[in-house]
Amino acid sequence: MSEEEEKKSLFDRAIDALTDRDEKEAAAKEAAEKAAAEKAAATRAAAQKAAAERGAAIRDRVEKAAEAAAAKKGIVAVRSLRIRADHNTTSEVVGGLVDGDEVTIHTTWSDGKDTWAKLDKGWAAMVYDGETYIKYA
Repeated sequence: MSEEEEKKSLFDRAIDALTDRDEKEAAAKEAAEKAAAEKAAATRAAAQKAAAERGAAIRDRVEKAAEAAAAKKGIVAVRSLRIRADHNTTSEVVGGLVDGDEVTIHTTWSDGKDTWAKLDKGWAAMVYDGETYIKYA
């Protein structure tokens, strides 16, 4: 091999070594940037989840406070009264009341004809088919 070829060969090897080094540095930098982006995304997701949970907890407390503030006492005015899972007569029966029982009315629902009271354990008719089942105390 001539001295010129040997110099060219050394030069090519040096260029190849520098090129490989640059490519490795670029790959390492890209991997670091990707890891940082993934970490940032995970941090944002965790922060959003925490914020959503805090928001839900606050909404629950506000709703419970509003219900407590709006709660009124009532007295059952019929011999027996069914407590249902929802405010209609086809809903599952979840309990019962008798004449004179005191109840806490958290809210009411009406279809314009009948009125239902949301109690601690479900719904009971307050006024149904024109008859009063629960009176305010």
